[in-house]
Amino acid sequence: MTTSLFDPAWVGVEGVFGGFVLGRIVDAADADDGFAPQAVTVHFVSLVRAGEADLRVETLHRGRATASRRIELRQDGRLRAHAVVSLVPTVQEPLWEPSADPTPWGDPESCPPAPWHGGLPFSALFEVRALGDRTRDGGLAAWVRMRAGMSLGPHAAASVFLDLLPPAPLAMDPPAFFVPTTDFTVHFAPSYENVRTGWHVVTHRTVWASREACVDESAVYDRGGRLLAQLRQGRAIRWPSSHGRGLPV
Repeated sequence: MTTSLFDPAWVGVEGVFGGFVLGRIVDAADADDGFAPQAVTVHFVSLVRAGEADLRVETLHRGRATASRRIELRQDGRLRAHAVVSLVPTVQEPLWEPSADPTPWGDPESCPPAPWHGGLPFSALFEVRALGDRTRDGGLAAWVRMRAGMSLGPHAAASVFLDLLPPAPLAMDPPAFFVPTTDFTVHFAPSYENVRTGWHVVTHRTVWASREACVDESAVYDRGGRLLAQLRQGRAIRWPSSHGRGLPV
């Protein structure tokens, strides 16, 4: 068991920003020489508060080609999140790597700051430049860069990027009050690179939404268009009149 600090700088609407919680869990799983995370599934039981939390890591399997770990995050004596992580050897030979055409993205320095980014403590930790307008079906995309001095591992940094862009219910009229994550599943490409420095492109769209919940999907690419990681997440939706309902505290 290890103790992890959740700095108040990472606080979101209620509790710590979910992408950072995912990142800390990924970091806990990534501390294994010769193996790296391929897939991580996290379920949130309750909000994670700023301050110390315990991470309990259990190795379920370690073979020559695969490994798996179970991780629990506990705070104040309560289970807050639990995860299962699949790991594969760090050196793999890619057969096919999907990519996107980076030409329409242009130069991040010439793109305007994203109008929807800001207003929460953790927003100050990132630079975000919008790539076009948000649409309901197409979602939105942005150049994203981490500011210096972040204590995150390479896979953890991508996990944070994947949860950075806002879901569609926050742009509805009237907007949702809060859209807390209930579960994440992230997959990393075999030729994954460290995203802790430089600009990367993140795409995001809400796949479907009901009055009570929605599912989002995101991807992060390098400047050349190479896909580095993908995420799907389930969210609860809280409307202003139902504040206090949703993910328990």
